[in-house]
Amino acid sequence: MSSKALYEEGELSKCVLVVEDEPLIRLLVIDILSEAGFEVLEAQDPAEALTVLKSDEQIDVLLTDVRMPGCIDGFELAEVAKRSRPKLGVIVTSGYIARGDLPSGTNFLHKPFSASDLLKRVRQVAA
Repeated sequence: MSSKALYEEGELSKCVLVVEDEPLIRLLVIDILSEAGFEVLEAQDPAEALTVLKSDEQIDVLLTDVRMPGCIDGFELAEVAKRSRPKLGVIVTSGYIARGDLPSGTNFLHKPFSASDLLKRVRQVAA
């Protein structure tokens, strides 16, 4: 099923910040979300994501990998983001961790994930 077929009305007003250090994965996720009607911002590491989060951009969902280069990981990024934007929905993705390792207030999406699983989770968190 194409991601276009998974489009739901009203998603154009929702913005997702995708934080992923692997360029191919980041581009694939951006394509899936964009084709489904979401506005998408991107960051290749937590430092770049923090800059975006400090801006005036409307961001409804933070979608972040856990293991990335830099001084903080996706868990710490999620915690900092929730402190500065309490209403922000947060989804943490990883192929290496279990749900029990998550910080409170975050959602988990195990890698590898399908386009439909990604969109389902983003829609749940953005609602």
